[in-house]
Amino acid sequence: RGWLGATSRRESEPPALTRPACRSFRTCSGSGAAGAGVGNGSAIRAGSMMTPALEVRLDGVAKRHDELCALLTTNPPPPPVEMMRINKELARAEKVVSAYAALCHVRVEIASLQEVLDSASSGGGGNASEDDDELSAMAEEELGVLSGQVPTLEQDLAHLLLPSDTADEAGAIVEVRAGTGGDEAALFAQELLKMYELFARKQGWRFELLSTSMTENGGYKEASASVTGDEVYGVLKFESGVHRVQRIPATETQGRVHTSTASVAILPQAEEVDVVIRDEDLRIDVMRASGAGGQHVNCTNSAVRITHIPSGVVVAIQDERSQHKNKDKALKVLRARIYEAERRKVHQTRADQRKSLIGSGDRSERVRTYNFKEGRVKDHRVGVQVNDLSGMMEGGDSLQEIIDALQLEEKRQMLLEFQP
Repeated sequence: RGWLGATSRRESEPPALTRPACRSFRTCSGSGAAGAGVGNGSAIRAGSMMTPALEVRLDGVAKRHDELCALLTTNPPPPPVEMMRINKELARAEKVVSAYAALCHVRVEIASLQEVLDSASSGGGGNASEDDDELSAMAEEELGVLSGQVPTLEQDLAHLLLPSDTADEAGAIVEVRAGTGGDEAALFAQELLKMYELFARKQGWRFELLSTSMTENGGYKEASASVTGDEVYGVLKFESGVHRVQRIPATETQGRVHTSTASVAILPQAEEVDVVIRDEDLRIDVMRASGAGGQHVNCTNSAVRITHIPSGVVVAIQDERSQHKNKDKALKVLRARIYEAERRKVHQTRADQRKSLIGSGDRSERVRTYNFKEGRVKDHRVGVQVNDLSGMMEGGDSLQEIIDALQLEEKRQMLLEFQP
């Protein structure tokens, strides 16, 4: 009962290397719902989304939360790397703490209001005053409002209790490549990357272009960018796949609609602690940059190509004038590709189970169609269609609407298949 009777919660995210105090607060108390706790069924009601399996997980999160708080009070304090890991895990646990506290609060209020109504209906008889009638009416109205909040609060809590992919909290490497359609496909690839840049900036994320390979008409044969911020990969991961565009190219004289494609790959950014790359496993080649780019092209050995010998992954970057900057960018992309390959091996079984509904996230899978003539976009995995194509290409709410639908479908499938 330590977590539920006197739990801890930080009001703001602590610095990664400090040791914050876990502040206590009560989640459930009061007549009619006193002592609501994990395992006693008071917060898990008939018809609730909180299945027994999720109730078991709630109990586990509660215990782990207490353990993490205890670790923060050890003397001497944990090493800096361990402190970062504890704070990161504690932040996830506290989201569950907060969601459960909100549910408990509403449950307590509902129980109190129900007592008021029960007392009014059984005690007053024909001598009830106008004040009593007014109080009962107010209690009944408030009871309806609070009861309507319960399903949403339960859903929020249930979603937080689902097994999470730790990579969801990481940044992402966004890669786009022109597919079928020649120059039109390259232009569309460029527009897609611009869409993600605008969307990222609206989210308050940092967007950094890593590399580009351009066509003569200004489109992208391929390009990659780094996006950093809170839960970037968890938001963007379902963008992976083949994006199809239907429109009349600027060079089309007969007014015919052409269909072109571009592929998108979203890779989680890996920290050095996530992927260990030994120097002896790398072959680093430096060369002169090629293509359009000014006086530094073909003048200095600034381009870098890194080969990870065990996996065969190759990354080449030449956008920067500095060889060191190109090397840093190449290592970032290399680390992300290796990390993603390892993650795919681990999560393949779970991915196969949900592939038919939300897709595998593989770049070979057609995921979305952009119809410029009709001004609409349709996501084929969840059947969501938005009629604001121009707003979507500007990184607007339409893109967020599709992402929300994909995330909700993922959670729905996880709820169906989740086992404790």
